[in-house]
This record gives sequence, structure tokens and C-alpha cells, in this order.
Amino acid sequence: MRAKTYTCDDCGERGEFTSYVKARGAGWAISRDYKSCYCPECAPVHRLGGANGRRTAPRSWLPKGFEQLSIDVK
Repeated sequence: MRAKTYTCDDCGERGEFTSYVKARGAGWAISRDYKSCYCPECAPVHRLGGANGRRTAPRSWLPKGFEQLSIDVK
């Protein structure tokens, strides 16, 4: 099978997959008409659909400094 190159419409990252099923399995978001696709890092913004409104910029929807600092195990 020939590999198809998928290019993220937001950041321009490229990935090669032999089918769209494998691309979706790797976390890529691909539109129903197969014209738009987004890498795993940009995909969560576009997966929300219109229910919550589209966020303006990828990766900016988390608060600044939001990260897991540590896990306390007792």
C-alpha cells in the first residue's frame, strides 16, 4: 500500500499513514469529507465541535502554567 501524507491545517506537522483508519488510531483528527486534518496536539480543539464554540488558537485553551506538579502517594 502507498502511504498518504497528512498535513495538519493548524501547525503544518506532517505524518504518513497507509489509511485514514491508522491516522485516526494515531490520534489525528480527520474531517468527514477528508479535506481537513489535524495532528494529535491540535486535534482536541477541533473535536469539541460547535457545542462549546470553536476556540480561537490551538494549545491556548489550558490556563498558563497548568500542569501536574506531583502525585502524593500515601
